[in-house]
Amino acid sequence: MIAAWCSAIAVLALGGALHPRPSPRRPGAHTPERRSIVFPALPAVRARRGSTIEAADVAAWCESLARVVRGGSTLITALHTVAPPPSCRDALDPIILSLRRGGSLRDALDVSTRSPHLDLAITVLRACTANGGPPAEPLDRAAATLRGRAADLADRRTQSAQARLSAMVMTVLPIAMLALLLITSATTRAAATSTTGLALIATGAVLNLIGWRWMRRLIGVVAS
Repeated sequence: MIAAWCSAIAVLALGGALHPRPSPRRPGAHTPERRSIVFPALPAVRARRGSTIEAADVAAWCESLARVVRGGSTLITALHTVAPPPSCRDALDPIILSLRRGGSLRDALDVSTRSPHLDLAITVLRACTANGGPPAEPLDRAAATLRGRAADLADRRTQSAQARLSAMVMTVLPIAMLALLLITSATTRAAATSTTGLALIATGAVLNLIGWRWMRRLIGVVAS
């Protein structure tokens, strides 16, 4: 009995150490002060995510565009001057290339991306191009909206951290208990090597795998 409790405590400690940490909550909707419009290199963790476009990255890009336009530059100059975030570069490079080739801003912005965050920013740029007027305020409002999205997503990831830990514990604990019983109990070893025991272990392993994938799917929907 003591060995079983020790195994359970060890599994809980292992789950707490290995489960993915929720993303840190970014600052609220307030616009942080930045001294440079060139985006720094993102951490290696972000690089491993591939082409994932975060709402906070697009918000920072909109804020940089608004800052340059507010300084007296045109929107086209701002698009040339502000370096896009690395996560958005593949989606924004066609726009910059079209402008460098002499295309109009209206035609350059006639693109669609797979990111709802970047689509929001491009929609605001299209509206500014079509209707005229100073684009700084619309860009700032788009950035505030995107900051709110980033904060909401961070909250959902934080709230789902307990669910991720529970899913890991519920998946690992049966395996650890079975391994412990196989080591310490001759009766369990005899039952496990029988035809019925092997069938039950295989069935339990399949059900455990299905439950793990189901929980991962549910948690992924909540955190996305």
